[in-house]
Amino acid sequence: MYAEVMIATNTFFNYTVLAFANRIGWIENKKRYLFLSAFIAGTITVTFSNYFITVFLSFFLMIGIAFWRKRSQIIKAIALTLLASLFAGGLLTAIAPLYHTSSNLFMFVNFALIATGGLYLLTKHVLHINIAQSERELLFSSNLRLFGQTKELTLFIDSGNVCKEPLSNDPVHFVAAEVLQDILPESLFQAIFEWKFDRRVGLDNLPKEFISKLRLIPISTIQQEKTWVIGMKFDEWKINDQYLPRGYIVMTKLRDKFPHGAEGILHSSSYYHLKKRSVL
Repeated sequence: MYAEVMIATNTFFNYTVLAFANRIGWIENKKRYLFLSAFIAGTITVTFSNYFITVFLSFFLMIGIAFWRKRSQIIKAIALTLLASLFAGGLLTAIAPLYHTSSNLFMFVNFALIATGGLYLLTKHVLHINIAQSERELLFSSNLRLFGQTKELTLFIDSGNVCKEPLSNDPVHFVAAEVLQDILPESLFQAIFEWKFDRRVGLDNLPKEFISKLRLIPISTIQQEKTWVIGMKFDEWKINDQYLPRGYIVMTKLRDKFPHGAEGILHSSSYYHLKKRSVL
């Protein structure tokens, strides 16, 4: 049982540093390769832990499996994975004295959770800095296709928008209701515009023919109150010949609060997607 927990802990830690490199480096490799490499490296590390060279071999094997489809970016992947490992290692070294009376199993599991949380916060911090430094460059035109209709919109990427649809984890974007009125079916626009959350009713009062493309999405208001809004799955969204990943649009009456006169704000993850493709 101890070995299984150690393998799971190592896999968890390995996947975290690989995901950090994948996200920060805009490498965008598929998560299944990251998990497979994290598991193999974790198993080898635990099985052959008596050999010092195992650390180096498992590291390069992990990189090779995780990013073999992105060979042109392998050097960047190695550098960022090392950076994440050093950051996590330094963090764990600093807190290690607090666990001197704890069992090894408890310590390793806690270390994995703390390292993951630290790297997650570092990723969010780097994202916020990147967006803040190039804020004026993040205002651009786009073409939205929604319910079969096309609309040109001026958009802004907001580092504070981290809202996601809870089931699919797809990003949620916010667009001023007034600019969508002429492309949405009138019955749907009025129903959403006048809709108020009632957990007993849900989406029952909305036109049935559109239900498959609508989702209830939790958000926090400016007053930090939690509520639910309606998200609409868009057909496609193009910016300079590049398509945004699938996601949802929430209509809002707060256009006057959008920066630089934008008609909508994109999810913060759009920065990575578009930066990778040199749109920004």
